[in-house]
Amino acid sequence: MYYMKMLQVIINSRLVERIKRKSALITGMHLKLKRLSPSASENYRIVKILANYNLTKVLDIGANAGQFAETLIDFGYKGEIISFEPTSKAYIKLQKRARRHKKWSIADKMAIGNYNGNIDINVAENSLFSSVKNISKDYSEYNKSSQKSTSENVPIKTLDSLENIFLKIDTQGFEKEVLEGAKESLKFIKAVKIEIPLVSIYNNVNWSLKEIVDFFAKLNFKCIDISEVAVNNKTGIVHEVDGVFIRKEYLNNY
Repeated sequence: MYYMKMLQVIINSRLVERIKRKSALITGMHLKLKRLSPSASENYRIVKILANYNLTKVLDIGANAGQFAETLIDFGYKGEIISFEPTSKAYIKLQKRARRHKKWSIADKMAIGNYNGNIDINVAENSLFSSVKNISKDYSEYNKSSQKSTSENVPIKTLDSLENIFLKIDTQGFEKEVLEGAKESLKFIKAVKIEIPLVSIYNNVNWSLKEIVDFFAKLNFKCIDISEVAVNNKTGIVHEVDGVFIRKEYLNNY
């Protein structure tokens, strides 16, 4: 035990931290080894929240290839997951991932928004950037993989026709429209994880962090977690963060 404590002191020493920073600048690699805890992982925190508030159904809006859902499962989430993804290639990958898990189901291929009908979606070379919104010219020049490669016309539905408990929204600038189509559902949802633009990389996204916090506050939700998810490596600007909001009546006092 003594030697473990000494090793921890050495690892956390100011000199070692300076060496790590210098090495990172030289090699371009910044490695950080942490004990698994809620402070070390955003999605591990989500699993803890799900367990603490008995949230047993997750709606995964903008699932892409299922990365978020698979992470929840890997961290021990045992409840139901329903994933939604509108683009064809990502949808096929999503189906393959979900087959291994009995409680993970995939909805029909569709977008979720503020009306029922059809909509065109821009499919990017890197499917993580596929969006109903047009990506800004400046960002697409900085990140070539975010550029549009094709488009698809897909069904779009509102969320209000769907039963839900925990809502995750990651729709690349289309989050406001998803919530506009979920006015009735939000009366029953206990918690929401949503991607929030600070400096949006998509055009016509006019929704600030304050407006989002105020939007949820009016519905009696409180923000309990903020994590950065998209950083411009050239400028250091944080473009997007994930916010987790929980209905106040379910929130513990600590």
